Amino acid sequence: MFISPVLRRLVAATVLALAATACSTRAPGAETSTAGSGAVTVKTGPGVTADTITLGALSDLSNVFGPQGKTLVQGNELYFKQQNAKGGICGRQVKLEVRDHAYNVQTSVSQFSALEPKVLGFVQLLGSPMVAALSPKIASTKAVTLATTWSTVWLKKDGLVVTGSSYPVDIINGLQYLLDGGLIKKGDTIGHVYFEGDYGSNALLGSQHAADALGLTVKPVQVTPTVTDLTAQFNELRSGGTDLAAILVSAGPRQTASLAGLASSSGLDVPILVNGPGFDPALLDTPVGDALTKHLYVSSSYEPFSGKSSAAQAIAKDYATAYPDGKPTMVVNYGYAAASVMGQALDAACKKGDLTREGLASAMRSLTSVQTGVMPTMNLSDNSKYPSTSSYISRVDAKVPGGLVVAKEPFTSPVAETFAG
Repeated sequence: MFISPVLRRLVAATVLALAATACSTRAPGAETSTAGSGAVTVKTGPGVTADTITLGALSDLSNVFGPQGKTLVQGNELYFKQQNAKGGICGRQVKLEVRDHAYNVQTSVSQFSALEPKVLGFVQLLGSPMVAALSPKIASTKAVTLATTWSTVWLKKDGLVVTGSSYPVDIINGLQYLLDGGLIKKGDTIGHVYFEGDYGSNALLGSQHAADALGLTVKPVQVTPTVTDLTAQFNELRSGGTDLAAILVSAGPRQTASLAGLASSSGLDVPILVNGPGFDPALLDTPVGDALTKHLYVSSSYEPFSGKSSAAQAIAKDYATAYPDGKPTMVVNYGYAAASVMGQALDAACKKGDLTREGLASAMRSLTSVQTGVMPTMNLSDNSKYPSTSSYISRVDAKVPGGLVVAKEPFTSPVAETFAG
């Protein structure tokens, strides 16, 4: 019987395809990887292939927290570059997909919708308004997301992972530091300028809690992120002849700069205590640089870029190599630490043979003693509590990269231990 050349080729191709299928041992949703000393078969989900793990990062690279957002991403990238150079995680290279939401909620929602099907999870979601808008989507998609915001509002939210200490605890520890150092005293009035929403309003809970416990009075004044000339807010703080002993800022760097300039020009010689997001070393090259050097204190759960720990020094050295033209801020270290948390969770998920979103979430909650080198030890097993209650206190030093040095190593005020959030 005559068989045409075309039919002969078709039959041969079909036989080869069937043979390949019969010989395959790879089940749907599973990949075989070389991890550690041998081959490991793991279940896989969105963002995971035989050779790649893709993660997302939604940041502000161009607006309110633009300078910090850029260096935060660089910290994320630096960690994963190092892991990839060592062979990756679970035998896979980690790919980071970064988007700039420019501190715009709708933009972040659109970007999340586009990226979510392509990634295993998100190593960064910067901004309280963005987290608030996306929290239901994170829960429904089970895309494990590290929130780059430290509000206690995000506790007990499915899919959201918080790290370090909270905004209110950082303020409490900062006030304790000022009190212990004789910079403020019992009976003093403290002004607190804060962003509306889940950043500033949450931090205000901390100052109010500390005031009740330490015998202080807090005078709060709210401001929006778009307001960068805080003359009206500064005048409100001092209205009625209020004698301020300190100013707290739970806002952005531009608001910090405005308040420092106004205090200096009016002769108000008091400490200014800010949450980590309120400082940008670029401010030191502005007319308010001297005022910040003299008066500013930063309370955060992560070590500043020029910290003296071996981990901070190693990150600084590697950062200079990877980003020779970079302008580091203190959140380089946080970005690196957050990526390390995700990396440790991925390692744990790999060992359990499950790189699905459910597997990653379970692995994340199995981490009870997370070490990053630039943050206090963290217990991530309980999503109803922040994994740490300790804060670094930093002071300005314009001569060092990042503009900050450690004034006090991580500590927890007794008052912070009583804060329930």
